[in-house]
Amino acid sequence: MLVVVIIGILVWWRIGRLEAILIPVAGLLTLVNTALKLAIKRPRPSADLVQVLSREQDNGFPSGHAFFAIVILGLLAYFILINVKNHTLRTVVLVGLIVLILLIGTSRVYLGVHWPSDVIGGYLIGGALLTALIWFHQAWKAHH
Repeated sequence: MLVVVIIGILVWWRIGRLEAILIPVAGLLTLVNTALKLAIKRPRPSADLVQVLSREQDNGFPSGHAFFAIVILGLLAYFILINVKNHTLRTVVLVGLIVLILLIGTSRVYLGVHWPSDVIGGYLIGGALLTALIWFHQAWKAHH
């Protein structure tokens, strides 16, 4: 959650209050991921099937790291896309965020703590919630 707080402060400082408020809202959406893990109860890969480099105890689907990355970093990417006017800076930051999002998902499979479908599920479910946050932001801005 420290990441959410830091991103929220930076967004408030550089972009605006509404955008900064949406960052912790996005962070709270990780509760959706937790609820899905409890409801689905899909086990993580076991050491007899894949090389497990890191041990995790909770359920595997959807990947919380992939979910968090797409929601938080995706929202940050959206704010940068619409607010940063310097083309070079905007491009560099967006490419960096996209690479980071992809590396987070890839690392979860590499470490043996998730199946690829867990990561894809995290991206898709997180992406749906990211889309809702973006829609809310655009609707609020259009009416205020």
